[in-house]
Amino acid sequence: MKEPQEVFESHMKAVDTLDPSQVIEDYADDALFVTPDYTYKGRTEIFNFYKEFLPNFEGFEFVTIKQETHDNVVYFVWRGKNKHLNILLATDTYIIEKGKIKQHTFAAINN
Repeated sequence: MKEPQEVFESHMKAVDTLDPSQVIEDYADDALFVTPDYTYKGRTEIFNFYKEFLPNFEGFEFVTIKQETHDNVVYFVWRGKNKHLNILLATDTYIIEKGKIKQHTFAAINN
């Protein structure tokens, strides 16, 4: 079973592929993904979010501000941009259980 940091690293590599099928592999079947606009419940809803969201990340250059792992919690603060987005500040928090993302929160300030 993957440790929380390994799950986070796998998730980030999957995001880089821009393939929602790869991204969803790191989520538990009953995962929650909470954003300012909506709470996605389960892999199907989370997959649909990524299907719409990931194309905006083509050519995106992430800048990590802070990343920490404590027990089963991974905290990630970042910024970055490409031709579609200019994210001034974003934060993700992941709760990892049994080698899968069980809960994920995300918020960003986009310019």
